[in-house]
Formats: sequence, structure tokens, C-alpha cells
Amino acid sequence: MFAPAIAVHKLETVAAISGLVDSTLQTLHESLLPAANWVLELLDAQDELQAIAIIDSESITSFQDKVAKPFVTDLKENISRRFSSQDIVASFSIFDSSKLPQKDSPDLSSYGDEFLGVLEDHYGKELAAKSVEGEEFTVPALVSSDIRTEWVTFRRYITTQPKEDNTKLLMELATNSMLVQMFPHLSDLAKVCLSIPVGTASVERSFSQMKMIKTRLRSRLGEQNLAHLMRIAIEMPEELPDDIVESVIDIWNRKTRRIAV
Repeated sequence: MFAPAIAVHKLETVAAISGLVDSTLQTLHESLLPAANWVLELLDAQDELQAIAIIDSESITSFQDKVAKPFVTDLKENISRRFSSQDIVASFSIFDSSKLPQKDSPDLSSYGDEFLGVLEDHYGKELAAKSVEGEEFTVPALVSSDIRTEWVTFRRYITTQPKEDNTKLLMELATNSMLVQMFPHLSDLAKVCLSIPVGTASVERSFSQMKMIKTRLRSRLGEQNLAHLMRIAIEMPEELPDDIVESVIDIWNRKTRRIAV
């Protein structure tokens, strides 16, 4: 119906995912300890709660063992399972030119090697997958050991370029024919990085906008017009310059219509 949008985002946001998940898991782990703040606060208030017959020490222990600990444990497992690939996602920060050492820095010779190893381990082997119909198939390896040779040359190339928006660098690596030929494996990784969604909110907004545009009374609206109207509704700025408005009206008036406008 309409072309899928590529999620473009700042690499520092991607790189921050790992630290955020780790800190969340650490907080949850500490909440399970006997000296957790909420446990101590509840124990401190035990006498007052007992006095008004709300709670006793056995109730506190029972709640901690039967409710709090199982809940937090399951929550930790769910977060760990949901973000099991956080190290892989964070490794794409090698494309963040702002973190690249200066051209004459001795750190340049080893910059990104560790993260590149994570990406090579993951994308350098065949992966088992399933289709929507449940059919199993194998996804071929995306990169080979040649990627390390490409990376040595590419990080030198980055130092010669102005430090602009990282998205522009990734787009050039993914689409520039010369760079694609020179760095085919890194180009494939750039395409993967550009397609990582930072969230589903934009997708949900798109479907909500579609429902508002293609109502029951406009059910015969064609796909092309629907795509155009959705693009206008989603991407159009709040205010348009007068010259653009006049140009749109002029183009509209050029077409012969059954009813004069």
C-alpha cells in the first residue's frame, strides 16, 4: 500500500540501549536482596502496621517470597530475553564518527575491533529462521572475515571526511556505488543498522492516521491517493510558506473539473 519507512536514528541512542538495560537489571536484582529499600521500609513500619492490624511479620515474609520475588525474577528474565541481542545492537556504534579517534592517534589502529568482532560472530554465520507459514529455512551469512580488511581501510576513510550526521554516513555506505564496491560487507551492515527500528510508535501512528483518512465513507479511495494523503498528513509541517500554498493551488486549478473551483 505504501512504501515502508526505514527507521533512521542516532547511533548514540542505539549504543545507550546496553547500559540502560544493564542498569535496569541491576536495579531489579538489588530489589530482591534482603536489604532492599522497600523491604527495610516495610519492616520499619511493621510495628505501626501491626498496631492497626493491617500486617504482621509473617505477611511481609509471605508477600516477599510468594509475590515480590517471583514477579521481579520473571521481569528480569523477560527483559533479558527481550534484549538478548543488546550487545549486537550496541556494536553498531562503530559507525559513530564522533567517537572515532583523530587520524594521528595511536588508538585509531584498534578502534572498533572489539565491536566488529561481535558483529562478525553474529552475522558471519548461517542463521536458522522460520517463515510466516512456519516453514524453516536458513539465512546465509551476511559477512565474512574480509570485513576486517574492509574496516581497516574504512576507518581511515572516515577520518578524511567531515564529521557530519552519522545517518548521512550510513546512507552513503549503503547506497553509494563506489563505497558498496569497496566495502561490500560493511555496506550490508550499514543497511542492517539503518533498518533497526527504535520503536513501534511511528508505525502505530501511521495506522491510526490511515484509519482517519480512509473512513467508511471513503472506502473507494485508491492505494496511490491513500499513500499520498498519508505522506502529507504524517510528514507535512504545521505551516507551509505562502509560495508553496500558491503553487499547490495553481496546480490544482490547471485540471479541468466538472465543478468550477
